[in-house]
Amino acid sequence: MKMAYLGDGLKRQSNPIKLLLAALAMLAMPMAALAQPADAPPMLPTEEAPAAPAAEAAAAPAGEEGKADGEAQSMEDAFTLAAVWTESDEVGKGTLIIMIIMFSGTIYIAVTKAVDQTMLSNQMKQIPAFWDANTLDEGLDLLGRNNAFRAVAEGAIAQANSAQAGLGARISRSDRMSHQVGIELERINGRLQGGMAFLATVGAICPFVGLFGTVWGIVKALITITASGDASIERVAGPVGEALIMTAIGLAVAVPAVIFYNLLGRRNKNISDAARHFAYDVDKLMASSAKA
Repeated sequence: MKMAYLGDGLKRQSNPIKLLLAALAMLAMPMAALAQPADAPPMLPTEEAPAAPAAEAAAAPAGEEGKADGEAQSMEDAFTLAAVWTESDEVGKGTLIIMIIMFSGTIYIAVTKAVDQTMLSNQMKQIPAFWDANTLDEGLDLLGRNNAFRAVAEGAIAQANSAQAGLGARISRSDRMSHQVGIELERINGRLQGGMAFLATVGAICPFVGLFGTVWGIVKALITITASGDASIERVAGPVGEALIMTAIGLAVAVPAVIFYNLLGRRNKNISDAARHFAYDVDKLMASSAKA
């Protein structure tokens, strides 16, 4: 509050000073007119013309500043994705399309895998209820009709109730149940691994795809600059900057793919471990039931 009060006081004190200076200037103007020689030509309005160069000189920096701002804006517009697409040839456009497809596939797989993993995690929570049941049929009902883990138990039950003939009869029932449990477990793992190879591939090669686009763009820019004979920095910076954007795009696509791969892989491991433990317990349960 004290500093604000002092500031206001200074502003109020400056008003009389300004008025005094204006009054002195008004008094000096008639004195200068009286001091002018009689034979001196009157000051005509045309004598104010020398002020025009000063105005032009003042306008020149403003024009140069506006030109600089316009060039900066044009450089920013040149480094956009649309400008890169426009300035690229067939190879550059093809490289950009490949990276766009990779990015779209990464987002699609990440979303669908997250939803599928959430469903499997919810189904995994029903496993304790299966072991609390008194009978197999009751346990299957508690798992739910669309539960992926139910297929493990149903496969073992189907092999236990099936009658084999011929060569199949030489395989013991317990071995057939164990084999069927392993098949169902592999199906769950295959479901978990779906799309993970795509994420790993994008994370591994997309930076090199972007680097290829950069190298191709720089080579093309150098050929164009050599043909034009103008090697100024303005001539070189634009094409090289546009080429470097391809590397930036490749990194922007690869980094999310690697992150999603690690996050989804961690959740896959938890679900796969639960499925493997459940399959082992079901195998032992059916083996003991067969002996009984």
